[in-house]
Amino acid sequence: MKTKTHYFIMLTAAFLWGCSREEAPKGHVHGPSCNHGKEDAHEHDDSCTHGDEENTIHVKQAVQKLLGLTCVTAEQRNIQGTVRFPGRFEVKPSARRVYSAIFEGVAQAHVQPYQRVAEGDVLFRIVSLAWVQQSGQLREAEAALALAQAEAKVLSERLERLREAGVRNAELDMALKLKFAEVARAEVTLKNAVEARQAVLALCREEDGALTVVAHEAGVVERVAVDAGAWTQAGTEIVSVVREDGVWFRADGLLSELANVRDGLRGFVSPARPVSEKAEGELTVAWSADAEWRTRPLYLTLDERPEWVAPGVLGVLNIIVETSAEGAVAIPLSCVVEDRAERIVFVRDAHDAEAFIRTEISLGASDGEWVEVSGIEAGAAVVQHGAYELKRVMPSADGAGARASGHFHANGQFHEGGH
Repeated sequence: MKTKTHYFIMLTAAFLWGCSREEAPKGHVHGPSCNHGKEDAHEHDDSCTHGDEENTIHVKQAVQKLLGLTCVTAEQRNIQGTVRFPGRFEVKPSARRVYSAIFEGVAQAHVQPYQRVAEGDVLFRIVSLAWVQQSGQLREAEAALALAQAEAKVLSERLERLREAGVRNAELDMALKLKFAEVARAEVTLKNAVEARQAVLALCREEDGALTVVAHEAGVVERVAVDAGAWTQAGTEIVSVVREDGVWFRADGLLSELANVRDGLRGFVSPARPVSEKAEGELTVAWSADAEWRTRPLYLTLDERPEWVAPGVLGVLNIIVETSAEGAVAIPLSCVVEDRAERIVFVRDAHDAEAFIRTEISLGASDGEWVEVSGIEAGAAVVQHGAYELKRVMPSADGAGARASGHFHANGQFHEGGH
């Protein structure tokens, strides 16, 4: 059985056999009107500039296929430099509304978990003895006030008749004053009873003696916390409803990676599966950090909620910390090869499919997949798979340990110079 080492030796031998500089004419960069390739004399006009053959390597088509060598086209693209942090979508605290039992009693839910509800839809009903008692207290307060007012009226009329007769009655005067105080107290009691009833009816409505709780805003039922017919205490949660737009993305960023992260930056979430619509929004950095884990919570408030966004969905928060210039040329990061202190790419000669030119570049903004570059033009064919193999047979830029200029024979033997 052939090992990986055997396969690598065979692959390298085939590659070196195909990398012969003696088979191609002197390397040069062709202009639009270059006559290279014509049967007549090799003539060049002013737009055809000769290049450095030392920076050009020739690879036969068969060897290119053997190596899996592929090219991509450099293109104008707006690159957004980002930093990434994993996390998940959560419900905002302000987006969750809990509907509780106002009085103790028997609750009956009218919705199911994950059911969508509109404003005014019935959520649950509760039959409560305490509500019946409160309603009775209101009626008693009304009757007490009416009785006190009637008695005060009778006393007032008697005193008025005695005054007309020229008779004074100190006992009746005192009784009338006390009755007026009783009327005032009855009025306060009735007012309190009315306000208590209004407070309850502001949260629900009364139907056939039972309290009916309705949704105050549209949303999705997150959970139903009681069983049908269960006896519940006052304040017990019955139904929880969440607004569909009340979702944000939370990630925990390492403190060492937050140097360029601040409130107000734009960002987006990359989900685990491909989607057509991004979840974009504005970043909020939490005020406090976790000293033990050395992290700080990050929250992305969405501009709009795409259909695929839901609480619990995992993703990666991409925070945009830099943006490339308008119309910048970009290539995939996998095209870039480091050659000591330099970053290089291999550009295919537009007039020779077997010639690749070593080109030094400088990098700009990167989104982790594509990177802004200077040193090549849009439309250039840049080697993506196979760039590392090309680098191995090229002389180093500083000449340290560099391979001398020459060519390879089919047996893999290297010779300096030409034939």
